[in-house]
This record gives sequence, structure tokens and C-alpha cells, in this order.
Amino acid sequence: MLVLSRQIGQKVMIGKEIELTIVDVRGEKVRLGIMAPSEIPVHRKEIFDAIAAENQAAATIQPNDLAGASSPFPRPAEFSQQDLLFMQAAIDQARMGLDEGGLPIGSVLVRNGQIIGAGHNRRIQHEDPMAHAEIDCLTNAGRQTTYRDTVLYSTLMPCFLCSGAVVQFGIPRVVAGESTNFNGHGSADFLRSKGVELLNLHNPQCIEMMRQFIQQHPDLWHEDIGK
Repeated sequence: MLVLSRQIGQKVMIGKEIELTIVDVRGEKVRLGIMAPSEIPVHRKEIFDAIAAENQAAATIQPNDLAGASSPFPRPAEFSQQDLLFMQAAIDQARMGLDEGGLPIGSVLVRNGQIIGAGHNRRIQHEDPMAHAEIDCLTNAGRQTTYRDTVLYSTLMPCFLCSGAVVQFGIPRVVAGESTNFNGHGSADFLRSKGVELLNLHNPQCIEMMRQFIQQHPDLWHEDIGK
């Protein structure tokens, strides 16, 4: 381990692309400012360890492991191991949002087996009521000539705001991580009525992550869904 002594305002370079700045020192606590390329995720060590553990657990999940779970929605047979892997990418995004002090809801947009956009709920971070995870994901994906060949993954059942974006852009397939903590208040029926294929994985990681956040921050959650 390399130990460096730095004062407030001084910087440390990690390689050529990651810059750390000492922002504040209060007793035993140090606040760091981090500048890094957007493709390099930055987490606290405990969050990184949790993500690594969840990734390892998810790698062992087989579709048959989920087939018998109870569900308020019919469980389609058309979900695949690839769906589980992309949902894990959405979970990683949700963890990033939680690490930033926001809501743990993540989303990825996929075309031909490749993630073309990823985002997470940044309503608190950006003080933007429209910055839901799916909207952030679509924004980060940038301009697309068509969405007819894409799949949108979200750790939580999309609300009407995000479901409207799905219908507006013609995204044909949505995979939700769970609806136990939030069922969309009718958005699932809305999506299906517009011909969108909607799958609900009832993912235990998604359920527990959201459950803990709602329990710990009910005011932020109620603000997010307009209660």
C-alpha cells in the first residue's frame, strides 16, 4: 500500500486519467473529489464489494431458478440468461445511484446484445424531477434513428412518466426487475395495452435493495412517486 500525505486542494493522479482532489478533512473523515472517464465506475469500497458479490451470485442463477417464484403477473417463458445479465447491469447502475445519495433505480438500453445507454435515478443529485432512471438511460443513449430493435431494462417497474417514453419512442420490449415495492400504479397495463412486451423478473436483489431504501428514506421515495 502506498501512503501519501496531502493537504486540502492538492491532487493525486492514478494513471493518466483519474484525478483525486482532497476537498475537505474533518477529523478522521476525508472528502475526495474524483475526476475519471465516464466509462470507469467509481464506488466506495463497501459498495464495490457488494456489487462484486452480487455479480458472482447472479452468474450462478439459471432461468429455472426463477421459474417457480410467485408473481402478480404471468411469468413469460421468453426471458433468457441474457436478460438476467443485462438486469445485473441495471442493478450496478442502481448501486451507483445509491452511492451518490440518490434512489437505487437503474436502467440500461440494449440493442443486438450490446448496451447502448445506461443510467440511474438522479432526481436528487441533479435536483431534476424528470431525472428518473429510464429517462437518464435514454438521454445517455443519445439520438437514435429507431428504437424498434431495442430492449429497456429497469430494476423497478417503470412509472407512467417512463412508460410514456417507452411508448413514445416505440421500444417494443421492457424487462423490469421487480414490482413488489412499486407496481407502476397501472403502468404495466398501459404498456401492454400499447403492445409492449413486458417481463417481470421478480429479482431478489432488486426487491431487497429498493425495500431497504424505502424503509430508510420514505420521504425521498414518496417525493419520487408524487405522494
